[in-house]
Amino acid sequence: MFGGSFNPNYFENPPALTYLLYAVFRLRFHSAGFRHAFDANPSAVYETARVVVALIGTASVALVYWAGARWFDRRVGLLAAALIAFGFLPAFYGKFALNDAVTLAPVAVALALIAIAWERGRTWQWAAAGAAIGVATAVKYTAGAMLLPLAIALGVWAWDATAPDSDAPTGRGARLRAAAIPILRTGVLAGIAFGVAFFVLNPYSVFDFATFRHQVAGQSATAGGSAKLGQSSTPGWLYYLWTVTWGLGWIPALAAIGGGVLLLRENWRRGLVLVVFPLFMFLFLGSQARHFGRWFMPAYPAIVLLAGYGAVRAADWLGRGRRWAAWALPAIVVLMLAQGLAATIRVDSVLARTDTRALARDWIFRNVPAKTKVVVEPFVPEGWLGERDRAGPQRYRAYPIKPPFQAYEKKLNPALIDTYRSQRYCWVVVASHQKQRGLKAELPGAIRYYERLNRESDRTQLFDPWRSGADRPRFNFDMSFDYYPTAFVRPGPLIEVHHLRDCKS
Repeated sequence: MFGGSFNPNYFENPPALTYLLYAVFRLRFHSAGFRHAFDANPSAVYETARVVVALIGTASVALVYWAGARWFDRRVGLLAAALIAFGFLPAFYGKFALNDAVTLAPVAVALALIAIAWERGRTWQWAAAGAAIGVATAVKYTAGAMLLPLAIALGVWAWDATAPDSDAPTGRGARLRAAAIPILRTGVLAGIAFGVAFFVLNPYSVFDFATFRHQVAGQSATAGGSAKLGQSSTPGWLYYLWTVTWGLGWIPALAAIGGGVLLLRENWRRGLVLVVFPLFMFLFLGSQARHFGRWFMPAYPAIVLLAGYGAVRAADWLGRGRRWAAWALPAIVVLMLAQGLAATIRVDSVLARTDTRALARDWIFRNVPAKTKVVVEPFVPEGWLGERDRAGPQRYRAYPIKPPFQAYEKKLNPALIDTYRSQRYCWVVVASHQKQRGLKAELPGAIRYYERLNRESDRTQLFDPWRSGADRPRFNFDMSFDYYPTAFVRPGPLIEVHHLRDCKS
């Protein structure tokens, strides 16, 4: 954004969204004044980015409808679109400047184009589908697995297109051999379209290939090699099944499984094309060491198409020949959407309240003198205690915590309390995002550190995000950050502001 080069020098996530936001920022804030605008009011920049993602997420609703109408009919398309609109995870991540919700749009476009290409068989349509997958992959790498349904659809289309007529003088083998070159050419063009789209939106994957390969390989090795500190011990496949039960809802999840089985029985070719991508994502992500519900979101367009198909077929069967047939589908739609809509509205009300991090910062500004030395765990951005100080960013003197911050809990030990006192760091700010990870992982140093901190504090101010009297949820990398548990009444972690006994500032 500021370095004067289009090389992001960061490839652990693909840069397509970054480039899009860069263009929007230049238009919104004017190229010459962008740095000044950001320094003066960074919130406006972040809000602009979030609006861009929200607009793309909203567009994905229409695009999923298009895909559902092309694969099945308008009823399936409308229900699938409603699941994307009201499903908890798509709605939640549509509010943040992250790439997860953005990926839904090009994946939905690719699904629609595959259906159109299968129906009409034109080369440019297959190439367009490949290009859409290239765009999706440049937004989130795992969307590249959409090449599987594209390849299967092309193969099945070629097989069906060469089926011999009753009057044909040659068999299918001869017809396949005759059509091999056109089919191969179509597949190659689709692959080229994929590569070109990916390159345009991630050009330094080629121009700086060594860095690209190193970072992507490192990210893959990290995700597949070791669990994240504080992560659930639930096996990956069970974890991702569980995330769908609240990310979309129990009834949509069951409808998707039923729709997939039914479609495979009725038309195994179409069923295979729609089932293979979410199935591959499920098997691949479940085998990794690290699990996050949003990682499975690229598969959601295909999942909601299957769920919509299963629900519509169930409504047709339940209403067949009955007087209340017209009410069967509306009733099922209500059941399909209720869980996600209720969770989305509830969490929206949580997000509308003041974050515990803002409450804690305001309290510190009012009660802790300026220039005081403060220990702040790495749960907030740098400058958290200085960005509202009119005198400049050095309102408080922060204890130096060395990266990597993901290993912070592993470096804790009770002797740090003595270090704080000797260097006159009398205030210690603790957050559950860090603390619960160490306690959940049963790290001996972290357990003794927090026990001693509690024991030797003469004052502790709490900022609690949970409803009074509610059971405090255990740490989870999904639930602790998306506020899905009903115990949450405001966003943010539980924050403890400790003052050490017998410590002189």
